[in-house]
Amino acid sequence: MKLLLLVSVALGCLALSFVWREPWIGGVGLLIAFVAMFTDRDDVGTDDERSSYETTKSVRNMRSRNR
Repeated sequence: MKLLLLVSVALGCLALSFVWREPWIGGVGLLIAFVAMFTDRDDVGTDDERSSYETTKSVRNMRSRNR
């Protein structure tokens, strides 16, 4: 939700920079978009993070192909 809010604020700043012809507003919008890109978290848990002792078959296959 925070990502959507920050991206919409950034797009609003970029649009205002074209309307008012002030380039610094667009710069602020790009900075907000940059912050939004790096503060986004991936909350999706994988099977390996479930404190199991054994890795999943897909992870074992992926590891064996790289060697």
